[in-house]
Amino acid sequence: MATQDEVLTRVRRANDRFYRAFESLDIKQMEAMWVQTDRAKCVHPGWELLEGWDAVRQSWAAIFANTAFMRFVITDVAVHLYGHVAWVTCLENLTDAVESTQISRVLATNIYEQNTDEDWYIVHHHGSPILRSRRTSAEPDQEFLN
Repeated sequence: MATQDEVLTRVRRANDRFYRAFESLDIKQMEAMWVQTDRAKCVHPGWELLEGWDAVRQSWAAIFANTAFMRFVITDVAVHLYGHVAWVTCLENLTDAVESTQISRVLATNIYEQNTDEDWYIVHHHGSPILRSRRTSAEPDQEFLN
């Protein structure tokens, strides 16, 4: 039986594989990462909730078909484990090229399920764009008070 540290390492590796599949722009690699059931859910930045594997798969296919290049630097990784479910929060520092190269930051939560083969598969991905950096002051932001 694996120790908790070993299991957390496996989840981190699954998360790394997810982002390598994302960068590959290869639907087959992305398919291999997912639980392919109605439980699959995905929220891409600015999109509505996609429910079920068919909708999630179609979204990845559309993103990959319209993207020439994508590279991630993943930071601020935190892994949490509860039985056969784990979730990872992280910051996606993304460079892509749709029409021009962009650098963006997305706060992501990835939820994984452990399958019977003891590997981890993503069941939910949620990405939220970060539009500005963290506040350094305890003062309320006037922009949100008006």
